Amino acid sequence: MAGAVLVPSVGIALLLHAGDPSARGPVRDDARPPEGTAAGSPSTRPAEPTKPAVKPSKPSGPPALVGKNLKEARGIASAAGFDVVSHDASDQDAEQWDTDNWKVCFQTSAGQRNGDRPALDLGVVRVEAPCPAADGEKPPWPTMPAVTGLTFARAVETLKPVGFRKVEPESAYSDVTLPGVADPWKVCFQDPRPGGEVENPQFGTVYLKLAPPDAPCPERPYAELRP
Repeated sequence: MAGAVLVPSVGIALLLHAGDPSARGPVRDDARPPEGTAAGSPSTRPAEPTKPAVKPSKPSGPPALVGKNLKEARGIASAAGFDVVSHDASDQDAEQWDTDNWKVCFQTSAGQRNGDRPALDLGVVRVEAPCPAADGEKPPWPTMPAVTGLTFARAVETLKPVGFRKVEPESAYSDVTLPGVADPWKVCFQDPRPGGEVENPQFGTVYLKLAPPDAPCPERPYAELRP
């Protein structure tokens, strides 16, 4: 036929073969790049960002330690993030080696120690002593009350607030024996004398010399009622 173009049969076969996917052979799975990884790039995971170091938080405020035992106060303060220094709040300036035997009367700030750690200064006295009115003053020890003329029972009640270790009754007469229960007997003499300061009364004993209810007090202790 005039004008027709003859294409060699070999070229047609090659074109058909190139367009047939089954003729290329199977594709291997391990030839595919991992998902999310560009071809030709390493498959390592990206490094995690470095987290900044967290600084310890400063304590919000000091704990209330007045009235507590010094040993207990130190533990509470340390748990709250505070260091502790202590001093004798009385006029004696004694060292606090036995922290169980001291109590806190005053509490103030002592600035910062050991870096950024705040500190508290505790003014303390012995547990048996009353707190002074101001830091560094003498503790206000109780005054010995007057109990002469009272019955023994009434005298014991009057002395209770002072905190004596013991109240010891004795006969004011050398020839009169004190009964087993001397409550109705009257006080003729007392030791310590009234009006004096009683320091550390918890260690002290009061001695009261008594006369029978129906007998007068002698002029001096241990006189004879019936000479």
